[in-house]
Amino acid sequence: MPKYYRGYILVRVKMLGAEWSVVEKVKNLKSKEDDEDWYVAYCSPIYGSWDLIIEACISKLDELDKLETYLRVEDELSKMIEESITLVSTKNNYDDTKITKENLYYCAYVMVRLRRIGSEWIITDKVKNLRSTEYGEDWKVSYVSPVYGGWDLIVAIAFSKLVELDRVVTYLRSDAEISENLEETMTLVGTKQNFNG
Repeated sequence: MPKYYRGYILVRVKMLGAEWSVVEKVKNLKSKEDDEDWYVAYCSPIYGSWDLIIEACISKLDELDKLETYLRVEDELSKMIEESITLVSTKNNYDDTKITKENLYYCAYVMVRLRRIGSEWIITDKVKNLRSTEYGEDWKVSYVSPVYGGWDLIVAIAFSKLVELDRVVTYLRSDAEISENLEETMTLVGTKQNFNG
């Protein structure tokens, strides 16, 4: 069973409305070379300070660079993309065989900048198994990992109603142990209910 790094590319498009054109071009990308094992797992426009997010499963760290380079040099994509940044998990600890395909969810990403270096795994362990326990709610933390890049940690959340996302973000900001380690958070939210949970 292969384990993957999770790579994220945040994209800003040149023209509003180009988001879904980019999604259509990249949503089914995967490796074609024998020595590579990567694929785009999720791609969606988002609300927040970026226009869309591309989430990829990669077996080697340099594969994320190849994907970002493709976005910059492919003729149609290079005309639509203004800028991008990459984030990648620090460990290859994602097992894609655990995806359940039960329901469709909205997907959100909480980017975390830490006040105290070294607290990444404390927060990861505390939130990795969070899920709804109340009747009528359907949400879960689908993935959490320290990342290399402009942020220290990424928390991916699958939810069915916006109020559920608010519960998770409020918990992250108000839990005593977690909040004492947080410097800043930024939430990015998928625009459609199109994430397989």
